[in-house]
Amino acid sequence: MKIMTVVKDASDREALEKMLKRIGPEYGSAGAAANGAEGFDLIKNEVPDLIIADISLPRVDGLLMVKKLRSKNIRSKVIMLAEKEDFRQAKQALDLGVDGYFVKPVKMAELKKKILQIEEHLDMEYVEESVFTVENIILGCLNGQMGQDDSIDKITKRRFGFNVHGPGAVFVVWLGDKYEETKTEAKKLLEQTEALRSSCTSRVFEVRTWKMLFVVLYGLEAEKYTDAYFQEEVVPKLCEALRGPIVCIRAKADRLIDLQAVFGRIYAMRDWNLLFDRGELICTEKIEGMEIMPLKYPVYIEDQLKNAMTAKNGEEIKQCYYRLYDYLRQEAYSPEDMKECLIRFNITLLNAYKIRQEIQSEVGVQRCMQMISTAVTWGQVRTAIERFLQMLSFDTFDEEPDTSLSPLVCKAVQMVRKYYDQGITLEEIAERLFVSEEYLSTQFKKETGSGFTETVRKYRINRIKGLLLGTKLKLNQIAELTGYTDSKYMSRVFKEETGMLPTEFRQSVH
Repeated sequence: MKIMTVVKDASDREALEKMLKRIGPEYGSAGAAANGAEGFDLIKNEVPDLIIADISLPRVDGLLMVKKLRSKNIRSKVIMLAEKEDFRQAKQALDLGVDGYFVKPVKMAELKKKILQIEEHLDMEYVEESVFTVENIILGCLNGQMGQDDSIDKITKRRFGFNVHGPGAVFVVWLGDKYEETKTEAKKLLEQTEALRSSCTSRVFEVRTWKMLFVVLYGLEAEKYTDAYFQEEVVPKLCEALRGPIVCIRAKADRLIDLQAVFGRIYAMRDWNLLFDRGELICTEKIEGMEIMPLKYPVYIEDQLKNAMTAKNGEEIKQCYYRLYDYLRQEAYSPEDMKECLIRFNITLLNAYKIRQEIQSEVGVQRCMQMISTAVTWGQVRTAIERFLQMLSFDTFDEEPDTSLSPLVCKAVQMVRKYYDQGITLEEIAERLFVSEEYLSTQFKKETGSGFTETVRKYRINRIKGLLLGTKLKLNQIAELTGYTDSKYMSRVFKEETGMLPTEFRQSVH
């Protein structure tokens, strides 16, 4: 234990030093001063565990020195030494929260007892500071380890100004498959927000298994960081800076100790993202305010799918999925109903396909169904459906190869037709065909008369036109279906090609 003495008389200081060493070699004084001013400077710089000081000191008396130290937030333990019994002085010392008060001459047995008590308290405080951090308290609530012990409330109230039985809120950012790539940037953006910089929030926590970051808001001040604050100040910045999927959720906690149950609700709320656009905050109030419609299975689209299967028309099969997608987005249906509809649609196609040939991987098909049932975004739904169609080997439904093209360019053209709406690149196709980008680009242009980028853009523009005319999908939904990550960029490309914006094109035809 680090002890400093501030005693005016040199002989008293020497006697006190000897007494401390006799109590134990580890209790020897680590510094000494003869007046309050020197003592203040020494203690401020060294911050000892224990201060033993005279009440009566030159320049600055002991009581004033301790008061100044407390104003600097120096919380060292203090034993005050008085020259004689003085009730007024004793009361002033106790009001300052000193840990011991002795009248000279000090008896070694009494001093030893008090020092050992103080050391025990310091050990307990050290354990408390190590264990009872804001982070550990929050994680304890999340893991259901806090229990109902009122002593935890007292500790958190005394040390941090809040209690675990008080209200709070949680803000969650789900990053999906891009979690590892984007979590650092997302965390940095969250740490720059006003809510996180204020005294009423904890740091950003990572939950890798759920692919999310979260912030817990606590205390009365947390109430000012409402749904509107996060929707207007936080979510737009995250969505603008981060590529890939992002789902933002805010949920209230009546008691912080119930965080485990709150996160169970948040996990379920993620599915409702299927009814929200990118950049919309999901919260309980919005979900409860929706008028959820009963979902009637679209038998007419299923019939079109069966006909396309009979005709071996792979492009029409894809169109049937687009129509189903449009149908599901026209009204507010529950996520569970929409997923059941998608899985039933897949089963219809699967049963029709099984009549013709065996599926290579039943396990793979089941995985695709599971991907749909756990999907949080339409991008995940689409990926699952694309894998499902690939497993059914719809390569056999491709158009007859163009005999005027070399086998290499013919395969490249087929891949463009098949994957243009997935953001396929020249690099990816060249890698699959085991040639260099430069060689494939040259041969593609030479044999088709159009560059690779130009060809992909043509297919995308035609698909955009079809979706604008044949569906009521929003621009951001059409962008997602045609391989664009940004609807604004899609609109700019569309105008360059057609001379009008997508909305103008839709209005001109209708």
